[in-house]
Amino acid sequence: MSYALSMKCEVCGREFPLDSYVFRCLECNEPLNVIYDYESLKNVVSRDSFKSRVFGVWRYMELLPVRGDSIITLFEGGTPLLKSERISRLFGFRNLFFKDESRNPTGSFKDRGSTVGVSKALEIGAKIVGCASTGNMASSLSAYATKAGLKCVILIPHGTPMEKVLQTLYYDPKVFSVDLPYPELYKLSFEAALNYGLYLVHSDSPMRVEGQKTVAYEICEQLGWKAPDVVIVPTSSGGNFSAIWKGFMEFYELGFINKLPRMICVQSSGCAPIVEAFKSGSELKPWRDVKTVAHSISNPNPSLASGNRVLRILRRFNGLAEPVPDDIILNFQKILAVSEGLFVEPSSAASVAVLRKLMDYGDIDKDEIIVCILTGSGMKDLSVVKSYVGFPFKVESRDEFFEEVKKLLQ
Repeated sequence: MSYALSMKCEVCGREFPLDSYVFRCLECNEPLNVIYDYESLKNVVSRDSFKSRVFGVWRYMELLPVRGDSIITLFEGGTPLLKSERISRLFGFRNLFFKDESRNPTGSFKDRGSTVGVSKALEIGAKIVGCASTGNMASSLSAYATKAGLKCVILIPHGTPMEKVLQTLYYDPKVFSVDLPYPELYKLSFEAALNYGLYLVHSDSPMRVEGQKTVAYEICEQLGWKAPDVVIVPTSSGGNFSAIWKGFMEFYELGFINKLPRMICVQSSGCAPIVEAFKSGSELKPWRDVKTVAHSISNPNPSLASGNRVLRILRRFNGLAEPVPDDIILNFQKILAVSEGLFVEPSSAASVAVLRKLMDYGDIDKDEIIVCILTGSGMKDLSVVKSYVGFPFKVESRDEFFEEVKKLLQ
């Protein structure tokens, strides 16, 4: 059974039923949190409750808002927490880890939210799901909708490069290219939900957050039921950042961990509205001139999504927000590949690219347990890496090939 009670706005406190087609607070337009009967859960689940279950999102089913008979899964989650070797030596870290979300079925962390969102849609009898997205979320939602036998609507802006939507198109959703910027598409998706019964599984919908919070659950288990000291999250709209924080908060509330980590939000210098607001102590303002290769973290107006929630978390719980320029992001995308064997998209590499700055500023310590979230596969954006790779080494004969092999062995 589910111990979820309702969806609640953390700003005004208004609550909504779990089966309603409400995806933001109708009173103040802030994102909603699914709340649980934590007192009952303390008597039902313990650390040992999860031991015999498959390591993945649905391992934690009591902490998710879906009945067991409605689950749609592609066996998402259960991603590795990899201890860094060579990058650790480069910086002198003793406990640097990478949570590699590129191992999910469609190649990104979005699958965690899609499994819960689509399962909830099926449970309440929705016929069609949708979102506004140009990348990971679109392909993920399309895959899970197909698995569930639900229709799927994807909104993308005119001019979106085809290579960014090819994976999405392969699942055969209805993709609409609209002559509007992404923030306006986001609003348009809500109009469709309100007027036509489109069940949104968008960037910070309550059900998506519920799936993505399991990243934190897994990290705690993988560290031997301990919270890390620092978690670094590449951040766009703020949905994933707030989801991971919610996961840690819930495990702390249930007594599974005895402390909370310090959360660090990282954005590209070419689109850093949350960082700018945090550092200036001001409200969020739209970013006017987006120029970054880190497309997955380039939302110019996160105030429409979870940007304000991220700021509340950072300010209340001693978090940090830092930008990192594209050249350093791309450099560390390459370093991750050649030193750790991890091929991730530029947005993912941002969580590692910011380490030097954080260390130089004294914001992290070499002895701390640090987890960098790697959000998606490098296969998502191959056009970016073309200038960073060479060409196959051409040989004309067997003898020339063997001579080259000998050189490698010297």
